[in-house]
Amino acid sequence: LTGGKYTTTVTISSSAALTPATVTVTLTVSTPVPPLVTSVNNAASYSTAGVSPGENIVIFGTGIGPATLVGGTVTNNVWNNSAGGVQVTFDGVAAPVIYASALATSVMVPYGVAGRQSTTIVLSYQNAQSAPLVYNVVQAAPGIYSQNASGTGPGAILNQDGSVNGPANPAAKNSVVAVYMTGEGVTTPASIDGALASVNGTSLNKPQLVVSATVAGIPANVQYAGSAPTLIYGVMQVNVQIPANTPSGAQPIVISLGTSTTAVSFSTQTGITLAVQ
Repeated sequence: LTGGKYTTTVTISSSAALTPATVTVTLTVSTPVPPLVTSVNNAASYSTAGVSPGENIVIFGTGIGPATLVGGTVTNNVWNNSAGGVQVTFDGVAAPVIYASALATSVMVPYGVAGRQSTTIVLSYQNAQSAPLVYNVVQAAPGIYSQNASGTGPGAILNQDGSVNGPANPAAKNSVVAVYMTGEGVTTPASIDGALASVNGTSLNKPQLVVSATVAGIPANVQYAGSAPTLIYGVMQVNVQIPANTPSGAQPIVISLGTSTTAVSFSTQTGITLAVQ
């Protein structure tokens, strides 16, 4: 039925009753309000400069999910493609859902968008669909996660001993830190949408683009760049050795991806810091 108010009568009769009973029934059918998507952002940097294959994004809007945030679920080491009645498709392909809520929903962009100039994003919530949103596809859209989930400040970085890096726990010069980010693009071998890296035979995949790093503007040695073990494909771990001549204190760290170490095409956001002893 279309939205509106419907009124009818129901007659109830029985051999044990002398006369039938007539009951008036009113049915109100609500017209669902379609979800409204207002922006699509990198879930780490909050940049809106296109989406890349495998990227963790967050979609902002109104009515795009349940009032209370619902986390995504994992079945057989693969994230499911719906949560809280929410599903997001890219050119008709459902994306793994990390969490869903009325104002913000996070998913992983399917790797199948690689090579396309654009992709059409549609969010569905309780069978109501948002208007299709055509979004540019880029080769990479790197962003470093921040500890305060704002896209700036101390990065999601672990010291060499596995402790969380920060002003009260800086890393020693020459030590190696693990930086967590997203948006590295296509990998080798090809990554599987929603799968957990290095679990049940899945591999640690490397980005096809060359990865480089700077700390305080000083070139830093990248010892590893690829899938983060046990985390979903699309989250990349970069192990960076802090240069010996790095100044002490909170220093900017930038991860870049390009076709060579001298021709960088994509870089993480400014404002992410690494605490150095």
